Amino acid sequence: MASDNTTAHAARDYEAEVKRTIPFHDELLDTAIDVALTARAAQRRWLDTGCGPGELVARAMLRTPETHFWLADPSPAMLELARARLPSLPPERFLLSGSEELPDAGPFDVITAIQCHHYGDLAARERAVSRCHALLGEGGVLVVFENVRAETPEGHAVQSERWGAWQRRMGRSLAAVTRHFEREGKAMFPVRVSEHLALFDRTGFGAEIVWRAYGQAGFFCRKR
Repeated sequence: MASDNTTAHAARDYEAEVKRTIPFHDELLDTAIDVALTARAAQRRWLDTGCGPGELVARAMLRTPETHFWLADPSPAMLELARARLPSLPPERFLLSGSEELPDAGPFDVITAIQCHHYGDLAARERAVSRCHALLGEGGVLVVFENVRAETPEGHAVQSERWGAWQRRMGRSLAAVTRHFEREGKAMFPVRVSEHLALFDRTGFGAEIVWRAYGQAGFFCRKR
C-alpha cells in the first residue's frame, strides 16, 4: 500500500488510478455536487473532508463560485496537491485532518465526504459522521459516498466479481485487482447500506440513498 495516504494509490497517481478503480468516478463526483446544491440552496460554507487532490472542490467552484470552500485530508501529500490545484483559496482553508478530528471550523452548510470514511472500521466511521454532524449548522447537509457491502454474502460475491471485471476492462492487471479486494477487512471496511442508514439515524441525520453502482453507494443526510 502507498505510504503517503490511506488509499491504495500514491497521492501523485491517485487521480488517474481512482478512475480505473471506481466505476463512474466522474459521474459520482458530479452527482455528489448536484445533490448538495439541490438540497441546500444557500451553501455559503462548504467543507470537503477526505478531499484528496481537490477534484470535487474544483468542480463545485465552477457551479457555485460564491461559496466559501474548506478542504480537509489526513495526508500531507494529498493536501499539497489540493493546494496546488486551488491556489485562489486562502492557506487556512486547507485542514490537515481526518473527519474524526476535524477542528472547530464550522458551522458549515454542506459537508461532502467522498470515498473516505470506509478506511476506518464501524466505530471510526461513527466518530467521523458524528464529528461532521457537530460541524454542520441547523438544517445542514452531509453527502457521503462510500464503498459498500451487499446485503447478503451471495450478493457481495456477485458485486465483487462484477467490480473486478470492470477494473480489468479498464486495464488493471489481475494482480492489482486481487490486491484491491484483499484490502477489505484490513485497510478498508465497507459496510452494508442498511448499516449506513442506521448509523446516520443514530448520529442525528435523516438520510436517503441517492446512488448505487457496482460496489459504491451515495447518501444524502440532513441534520436533524
